[in-house]
Amino acid sequence: MSSTTILVVFSYGMSVSRWKSMGILAKEKVIFEAYLSSGLADQVLWFTYDPNDAALVAEEQAAGRLAAGIRVLPAPSWASGALGKLAYSLVGPWLKRDDFAGAQAVINHQTSGCWTGLIARTLTGTRFVYRYGHSLWRRHLDRRQYARLAFSWPLDRLALACSDHALVCTHSDYQATPRSSKISHCPNFIDLAGVPQISWPPAKRADRAVYVGRLMPFKNLFSLVEACADARLPLDLYGDGPLREELEALANRLGADCRFLGVRPNEEVRAALVEYRWFFLVSNYEAMPKALLEGMAAGCACIVSPNYGCAEVVEDGVDGLITEDFSADAIVAAIERGRQADLDALSQAAVSKVRHHYSLDRVLALHRRALVGRSA
Repeated sequence: MSSTTILVVFSYGMSVSRWKSMGILAKEKVIFEAYLSSGLADQVLWFTYDPNDAALVAEEQAAGRLAAGIRVLPAPSWASGALGKLAYSLVGPWLKRDDFAGAQAVINHQTSGCWTGLIARTLTGTRFVYRYGHSLWRRHLDRRQYARLAFSWPLDRLALACSDHALVCTHSDYQATPRSSKISHCPNFIDLAGVPQISWPPAKRADRAVYVGRLMPFKNLFSLVEACADARLPLDLYGDGPLREELEALANRLGADCRFLGVRPNEEVRAALVEYRWFFLVSNYEAMPKALLEGMAAGCACIVSPNYGCAEVVEDGVDGLITEDFSADAIVAAIERGRQADLDALSQAAVSKVRHHYSLDRVLALHRRALVGRSA
């Protein structure tokens, strides 16, 4: 009996090593391990951009932290630099043509770098599934990067037209695509089996808030720190980024009770989330943030800003709270609303929504249909 292989093209320049350093390897590997455990694939190949990834994967597998059926296609040593990554994204399908041709299907991880999958489909005829989470063109539109938008919008249209199936993460992006049976709305997910048991509702937890993510300008963290200082709400921030020193200085200046905990493994963050009463994600823009789904699954009272990604997930006053705008005053107002709300009801509704709409099983079924062309 022949084996079935699914080949995954990592987003442009991304690697297993970077996933590991960002603390997200445990989270990102889940869907690919599910390919194996569900019988969808006997082997999963990762096309990545770091020559050291194969050794890291072997190390993770030896430690029992990664399924044995996953294998890295070793990147050449010259692919580590900026120009090398670009060249490898273009010629990689030819260099690894036997692996691409032998796969039942190729799926890209994000829009950035999806051209590698398109090239592979042209060269080998292998089924190609175009998957995007935070669509590249919408990110460029949100950030008013119009020169980049002139590249990413045509790329998205080309990938939609030339792929055998497309998996579109957000409802907003799905509405922006042509109606077709080969295009599916496939949201983000979390592995509910890895969520610690919720032992007490948010109203009985310590009155402390948490943020999980990069410390980047679009995350609107200056407003969040200011709001938590004004509301006298302690805040823990998991993650790192270029704004850390400025945010620490602001917190000290305002007398805010903020702890900057840095990058931690996803399993450690998951275990900690059930201890927090509040979860914040007040970014200027998001696609479908997995961190928010983690906060909801942990039963936190989630406060988000009115960006399209968060507003698609949270129903204001039902399973979370949406701020009026992106200002610190609006965040404070949402905190005060939350303090008057039935937090336990919000928590129960949030957990129920994640279990029904954003589970691994549901998303895996959509991936199966896309990758093999049928639901079974």
